[in-house]
Amino acid sequence: MNKILSFKKDSAFNLMQKAFIIGIIPFLFPAFWAGKYFAILFPTERQGSAEISGNYITFGILIGIGILIVLVLIWKIICQSMLIVLQAFEAYISHHNEK
Repeated sequence: MNKILSFKKDSAFNLMQKAFIIGIIPFLFPAFWAGKYFAILFPTERQGSAEISGNYITFGILIGIGILIVLVLIWKIICQSMLIVLQAFEAYISHHNEK
């Protein structure tokens, strides 16, 4: 139990890689809902039918995938900038520990 609750030393790169992968998971939900919204936003041409046409489902899927890609790219930029800061901090700490 103590092993699970304790932290171990790890490099900034490994920590940011784990944070990036874990951070992608919450982006699946907005991408799904946006794709569903765009699929429903364009109703079918048929009168009296409540089902969604296959073309609009495909459009919704493409919109959802596009939003997911954009969100992941933004998250990647944020993680890369945090990695630069953490690596600079690591270099600063190691430089001052050598003295």
